[in-house]
Amino acid sequence: MKYMKQVLAVAPLLLFVILTTGCSPEGGSRQPAANAGAEPAVAVVEEQARESEAVSALTGTSWRLVQIMGMDDSVAEPEDRSLYTLEFNADGQAAVRADCNRGMGSWTSESAGQLQFGPIATTRAMCPPGSISDKYLAQFEWVRSYVMKDGHLFLATMADGAIIEFEPAPTTPPDAVVLGEEVRTTDADEMQQVIITRLFDQYAAERGIEAADEEIEAFVQNMRRGMAAQGMLDAENDLTAEELVQVETMRRDIARSIIRQWKLNRALYGQYGGRIIYQQLGPEPLDAYRVFLEERQQSGDFRIEDSAFEEEFWRYFTDESKHDFMAPGSADENRAFAIPPWEQTDESS
Repeated sequence: MKYMKQVLAVAPLLLFVILTTGCSPEGGSRQPAANAGAEPAVAVVEEQARESEAVSALTGTSWRLVQIMGMDDSVAEPEDRSLYTLEFNADGQAAVRADCNRGMGSWTSESAGQLQFGPIATTRAMCPPGSISDKYLAQFEWVRSYVMKDGHLFLATMADGAIIEFEPAPTTPPDAVVLGEEVRTTDADEMQQVIITRLFDQYAAERGIEAADEEIEAFVQNMRRGMAAQGMLDAENDLTAEELVQVETMRRDIARSIIRQWKLNRALYGQYGGRIIYQQLGPEPLDAYRVFLEERQQSGDFRIEDSAFEEEFWRYFTDESKHDFMAPGSADENRAFAIPPWEQTDESS
C-alpha cells in the first residue's frame, strides 16, 4: 500500500517516551473546619473539586496551534494551523498532529492550571521544508501549566519558558474515528495511513512485537556490506562527524521499521493466512490485512464516516488488479516469512 511504500522516503515510526518531572502545584485555600475531625474530609472534597475543575476545563476540547513564543522573543508560526492540532480526550489520552506527523499520549491535570503530558508515541516522518513539526513536538515534554484567555489556550513550559498558543479547532464532524482518536482530512491516503498505523501499533503492543537491538545491528551491517559492494559508501568520506551520526541513525531507524513490520506481517499471516503480494519492503499478507481490518471495524475499533473515503479505504484490499500476487504454494510464498530480513543476503533474498 502507499503508506508502506513510503517508509524508505521518510523516517519510520518511532516511539519516544516523554518523561514527566516536576511538581504538581496545588491551588486554592482551605477554610477552617468546624472541628478538627472534619478537616481531612473537607480537604479531600476540596481537592477533588479542584481536580474536577481542571479536568473539565480541558476534557473533550480540540485546538489548533497559533504560535510558539520563545524566551528569546522568537516566534514560530505554522503555515497551516489545521496541520498542528491538540485534542484532550475524555479517556486521558491526547491526540497530537504535527504537520505530517501524528502522536498519542496521556495527559494529566491534577489541579486547576496544572498540566503535564505523559508518554507520547509519534511518527517521525520528514515533513516538507518550512515545517515546525520537530519544534512543536519538542514542547510537550516540558509543559507544566496552562491558562485560557479570550477563548485561546496557552501552555507554559518549564525549560526555556516558551508559551504555546492555541485557538479552538473547528467543530466539524470527524471523517473517521480510530481507537477513540478523531481523524479529519481531505486525503483518503492519509486517512488509511492513520487508521492502519494506529491499529498495527496496537496489535504490535498486544503481542510484544518489536525489533531487538541485535537484529537491528545485523540488518545495518548487511545494509553496509551491500552498499560497500556497490561503492556507495565512498560518498560518506566527505561527511562531517555530525552528518555521519545522522546517516547512521537513519539506517538504524529504517532497520527498526522494516524488522518490526516484517514481524507484524508474519504474525498476521500466521493468524489469518491468505495470499501474499510482492512489495518493495518485503512480502505483504494482503488477505490477512483485510480480515484483520474487517474484524477491527466490526469490533468498533474504527469507523469511517465518509462513504467515499470508506470505498477508497477498502479498494486497496479488494481490487486485485492493483497487486502482484505470489503463486500459492510457490517457492516465493514458502520463503516469504521463513528468512528474517536481518539474516537475508543477496543470495537468500
